[in-house]
Order: sequence, then structure tokens, then C-alpha cells
Amino acid sequence: MHSEVRSLTLTPGTDARQQLTSKILSTNELVQQAMERLAALDGSQYAAVPGSRPALDALASVVSAASIAASDLACALDANPLEGAAFPGPPADETAVRKARYAEAVPVMAEHLANAAHQLDLARTGCYYLASGITRDLKQHAEQNHATPAPKITDSQYAVLTQLSAGGGTRYVISRYGVLKAIDKDRATVNVATLNALIRRRLVEVDTTTPLHQGQRLHVTVEGHRALIQHTPTTASVRATAVSTPATKQTAGLTR
Repeated sequence: MHSEVRSLTLTPGTDARQQLTSKILSTNELVQQAMERLAALDGSQYAAVPGSRPALDALASVVSAASIAASDLACALDANPLEGAAFPGPPADETAVRKARYAEAVPVMAEHLANAAHQLDLARTGCYYLASGITRDLKQHAEQNHATPAPKITDSQYAVLTQLSAGGGTRYVISRYGVLKAIDKDRATVNVATLNALIRRRLVEVDTTTPLHQGQRLHVTVEGHRALIQHTPTTASVRATAVSTPATKQTAGLTR
């Protein structure tokens, strides 16, 4: 796309409209594909691999660059003078009017094309580094996992990690009682004592940039994911050891 846009030679009018239309459609398809890849990676196990954060940020920048390129192409289309009848009025020299409109549009269109080509070049470069970076991250992660044993966890810790691995969670304090609580993304209660043990072992990370009364985000660390993958539960009631009903937790808070 970068090469195609850079090599465009536009003749103002219908010809330019046709060429720009096809390039706008193709660039928007690129935006859609990049967004789909970003969603797939963000929701995959790759998000737990060291180095995945810069890669996800880079892919988001590809989406941004392609979107800006599509916008510039659309602006070039907007600047393109199309033939049509003017409003009724005194007779005018249509040839002179056409030449004036073309002369005004050509540099504007050229500038938008140059900007679009630059953004598509940035997107191309981003995709190139992503392809090599993701491969490198996965290889290094596999080598690290092979060399270092995964942390040992209990069944109750496994249950909490399972809860939080899908979409994280939140811990917060009830101001009225001063009781610390935690929930997963589905608002199911998480066992706080087990959660605290996982936090101490750095298997779960807490976003402490927000106060407890507003809610602090929880997510499973890379080591937490490794422990989760390697552990085999030994009981059939794992989830019950990690989750209690809100009513039970509320009663416990009132009795303290």
C-alpha cells in the first residue's frame, strides 16, 4: 500500500476519484485487519509473555498510522475537484474556472498523498518489527520456562489464579466497615487471604495508582500464569475454596 500510494499520479477529476476510492477502501481494510490482530493478541496467552506490552502498543500504533493514512486519502478525495454544474448565474469561462480549480487542488492533494504514504510506511515498519519481535518473545519465553521451574501453588491459590487469569479483578475496601474485598471480572468474590498470599509471592500484581476505596485492578503476572499452567488440582472443590458468596463475606465483615 505504501508503494502504491507513493507512486500515484492523480489527474484531478473522475480519474483521481476512482484511484483514491480504491486506495481508501484498501487502507480501511488494513485498519480492520490490524484491529482484529490486536484484539486476538490482547485476549491470548501472549499477553502474559515478557515483552508483549511493547508489541501490543506497537500494533495499536499500526492501527493509528493506517487510520491516519485513510483519513489523508479521504482528505485528498475531498480536495479533488469534480465536474458538475454550477449554481445559476452570469455566464462564466468554464475552461478558466476548471484550470483554477485544478491548480488549487493539485498541491493540496499531493500533500495529503505524501502524508498518507508516510503513515503507511510507519505501519509497514511497525508490522515488520512486530513479526520479528513476537517470534523472539515467544522463543525466549519458551526457553525461560524450560530452564526455570514454575512456582508451586496450592489448590486454593490455583482457584484464585484461575478466576483472575481470564480478565483480572478488583480489590477494594468498604468504607463503612473497613473490610477489604476482592472480585473477579464477573463480580464473583475472591478469597482475600489467598489473594494476599499470591500478591506477596508476586503471582498477582496490584495497580496501586488508585486508592482502595476507588478499587485497585488485579492481574495475574507472568509467573502466576506459569504456576497456573503447571499446577494440577488435587481436589474437586477448588473453586469453592477460593470463592465465597457476597452474603457470607458481608456477615464476616459485620462480625469483626
